Amino acid sequence: AVVSTQSGHYGRGHKPDRGVLENVHELDGDKLKRREIINIDIANDSIRSSDYKKEYDPKEYNHPRGPLSTPDWKETCEPVMTCYKLVEIEFKWRLLQGKVENFIADVERRLFTNFHRQVFCTHYKWGNLTMADIRAIEDETKKELDSQRQTEELKGTTDKNY
Repeated sequence: AVVSTQSGHYGRGHKPDRGVLENVHELDGDKLKRREIINIDIANDSIRSSDYKKEYDPKEYNHPRGPLSTPDWKETCEPVMTCYKLVEIEFKWRLLQGKVENFIADVERRLFTNFHRQVFCTHYKWGNLTMADIRAIEDETKKELDSQRQTEELKGTTDKNY
């Protein structure tokens, strides 16, 4: 009999550095040996044409912190912050395990790349908000999403994009 289990674990950390910390998630020795580091460059990594939006292109972003138009922007921009993400993927099902885990990793990379491009290119809209402002936006967004879930079809990253 084949037993199928799926699990995922996510961790994150934001540090004022250039991505140089070796073990920001404090992994134990075994996990540290198996860890694969994937660096994401929000300005220079290729993205799917279906994901591209000029308003979320850091190379086109024309505000005080942009554009990120030089290949070495990660070494020269100020201020800088690295968002460290930890994604643990485990899919135990013989013959499919590697393919499914790789597929999930590709989806995560796409999601993180697109999301952080959007965050960078919209920070001028939210950078000066108070916590009360943010909570009000969250409440309004929740109401809108709840309404859309009940009345509209699925949107966003779906399997038809793969």
